[in-house]
Amino acid sequence: MAAAAADLCRRSPSLLGRRHLLIRLLSTQTQIHAPPTPTTPADLSRLKASIRDAGTKPDALAGLFLSGLPHPAFLADRPLFALSVRRLANAGRRDLVASILSSSLTALPSPHPSEGFLLRLISLYSAAGMPDHSLTAFGLVKPPSERALSALLSAYHDNRLYDRVVKAFNTLPAELSIKPGLVSHNVLLKTLVASGDVAAARKVFDEMPDKAGIQPDIISCNEILKGYLNNGDDAAFDQLLKEITGPKRQLKPNVGTYNLRMSLLCAKGRSFEAEELLDAMGAKGVPPNRASFNTVIKGLCNEGEVGAAMALFKKMPEVPRQNGTGVSPNFETYIMLLEALVNKSLFDPALEVCKECLCNKWAPPFQAVKSLVQGLLKSRKAKQAKEVLMSMRKVVKGDAKEEWLKVETQFQLVLADKKA
Repeated sequence: MAAAAADLCRRSPSLLGRRHLLIRLLSTQTQIHAPPTPTTPADLSRLKASIRDAGTKPDALAGLFLSGLPHPAFLADRPLFALSVRRLANAGRRDLVASILSSSLTALPSPHPSEGFLLRLISLYSAAGMPDHSLTAFGLVKPPSERALSALLSAYHDNRLYDRVVKAFNTLPAELSIKPGLVSHNVLLKTLVASGDVAAARKVFDEMPDKAGIQPDIISCNEILKGYLNNGDDAAFDQLLKEITGPKRQLKPNVGTYNLRMSLLCAKGRSFEAEELLDAMGAKGVPPNRASFNTVIKGLCNEGEVGAAMALFKKMPEVPRQNGTGVSPNFETYIMLLEALVNKSLFDPALEVCKECLCNKWAPPFQAVKSLVQGLLKSRKAKQAKEVLMSMRKVVKGDAKEEWLKVETQFQLVLADKKA
């Protein structure tokens, strides 16, 4: 793969030739029926809304996408590109991903494809699980750049092609006269840690200043800390943590550093200490994020401190942030709390969490909801139990709906007896 990329990069086609070469290499020739191109801003808005509609079928989505391409405002809509690629990939239609992304090149004004657009393609193909297409896009970046190298390495890492990351890092820079920078080194560190070779990661980390002329930054340090955390090497973790703020490195811990520290404390059964660290972050000018809260909430739940976890959950909307206030829970937050509360037979707060989760159109695990409904019925709260059942019926989608209806039938007679 590295040799193929180097061969591509050594060619020097014109900008127009590069565009047609990329289209030929990436397109799968899938036939797509595209509706008429929208002619007004209102038409374009409706087209975008149709693409965002979860009910739009893959072929129809691809057709709508092609119809929007002549509009510069559509081409610039990165979130819509990402959403379209994700939905087509999730539907198993990578042929349509290849078609819409290759077609987007013909809609670009000269002198495209620019480096920036090709970097977008590398990332989008990676998100669709198409790293070979990412490699092709990388090969068309002229001249080869460190930004493109780091994007390709990230594509391989995100698709768990760890051997390819190491091979590309070791071969492409010399073949293409690219000097790997800090970002590429950090992707390599991340890859080595993910593959379990923390010793190799630490060797690269230590050699960066002398061998590459690059000082590791806080992200580099966090990757090594993550490796020590995964390996349970507390002594090495603590030693590097001291180095980060010491005279040797003089780095400022970021939210990732604090999250790793809290993960270590929670793993040791010291979640209340992690919660204190959570409170201290703001004073240090490092606002906690969702991962910070989820780490501590999970730790508290694992230690049976569900009341403390619920109290922390309620603090999330009040946390000061640089651009406002509040941290939003995600599906993981709700599920951790719901399961822990139900296991402790704390059905009133569990009902509160379940309702909030359902309001976000997230269906909790069936077993947790079943246990909650059983607890509500035993507590003579049949009305609330029925509301949960009906809300689940609205939120559960696809193949899971039939399975949920089987669960629901177990409660129909009981609910009727309770005259809910």
